[in-house]
Amino acid sequence: MSTATDHTLTSAERRYEKTVDRISGSLLSWRTPERRRLLVRLNWACVAAMAAIAVAGFFWLPIVIAWLPMTVAICTVWTMLRTVIDVKDSAPPRYLDEFETQTLLHARSTALSVLVGICFVVGLVLVFGSTMELGDGHRLAYAMGGLAVLAVFVGGIIPAAAMAGTMDPADPADPADPADS
Repeated sequence: MSTATDHTLTSAERRYEKTVDRISGSLLSWRTPERRRLLVRLNWACVAAMAAIAVAGFFWLPIVIAWLPMTVAICTVWTMLRTVIDVKDSAPPRYLDEFETQTLLHARSTALSVLVGICFVVGLVLVFGSTMELGDGHRLAYAMGGLAVLAVFVGGIIPAAAMAGTMDPADPADPADPADS
């Protein structure tokens, strides 16, 4: 994927090219628009399930054990999504066209706003919940900690989902493209 000579690339650009070269042949059957949309939906489904587990953990603590398989699930589908979009959500600007750059900047801005908003609410609940001695302290901490961890996942999913939506449906690397047949 070398677009310039090695001596003109920054270290971030060299890392990006190395990563793309390493993953470009991975998950070829998942590189269709339908499968990219499925991966985005699976990521959001994992977030919803984990949010439900975090809130339910406040009322019934043993449910937090369900976080273990859900963590494996969300890490798997998020990694798959990033692989099929060739990690464009972290691409240096040199590798993106103008539309992709604008989309990525908007998605990153949205992700930061969502992350900050969720963490602000979590902080308020922790401060006021502990002041009012709302339930057991450790249950509140687990529930709000879980939601704060989810905020980080959401902050990562938003740019990846946005970049998945910008990819050309007739991507030349797309094995399902009838023009390649």
